[in-house]
Amino acid sequence: MRFVLFVLPPLVTLVGVILLIMAVFRARRTAEATPIVRIALVISAAWSGIALLWGIVRTVLWFQRDVGVPFGVRTLAFWAAPPDPDMFNLSGGFTTAELTAINLLSTPTRGILAAGDLIGTLVTVALAGLIALACFRFMQGRPFAPELARLSFVAAIVVLVGGVATQLLAQAGGMRALSELVAAGLGPRSVQATGIWAIDWWPVWLAIGLGAFSALMRYGMHLQRDTEGLV
Repeated sequence: MRFVLFVLPPLVTLVGVILLIMAVFRARRTAEATPIVRIALVISAAWSGIALLWGIVRTVLWFQRDVGVPFGVRTLAFWAAPPDPDMFNLSGGFTTAELTAINLLSTPTRGILAAGDLIGTLVTVALAGLIALACFRFMQGRPFAPELARLSFVAAIVVLVGGVATQLLAQAGGMRALSELVAAGLGPRSVQATGIWAIDWWPVWLAIGLGAFSALMRYGMHLQRDTEGLV
């Protein structure tokens, strides 16, 4: 079980990167982009399926006893109360803590963390699936297929909503988990997680990029139609 949790995802990623690098060097020798697109299609399609399967498995594992699922807590802070507040004040913190709790978290906390994991998985599946479809249409000679524009816009919405939601859920679940661990006597009571607004804004920028890609696909589709009409 520890192999599945910690070793399999980075191993699959490493194999995909190696295959992509091999395809790039092959394309440089043959001046043909098809091998790269084919490898990208295989990797993105496989990654989409693996991510979906892994997300389902991880969600189930959250509710299994005697199984510890690692999770992160953002921006922990601690402080020490001095005997005399006028003398000094000691405080500090660190950005992220990776925790693994077995049979200590309540069911609602596990549900929040599992929901964050599952939504994050759907974001990954949407992106990998869009890349796979774009590669497939490129190999068919239809790089500006109409469904690419529509699905790019849908993916932008999924990334924006899902990317923010998964971070909020992960932070909210992490706060609850940390408080439960401290209450169980497994950590100093001066340790706490910051609020759920400690999130990254990558979903916003990625959604903007996908929206621009959708507009580009629509422009290319109209341009391709006009070109075919002239011929």
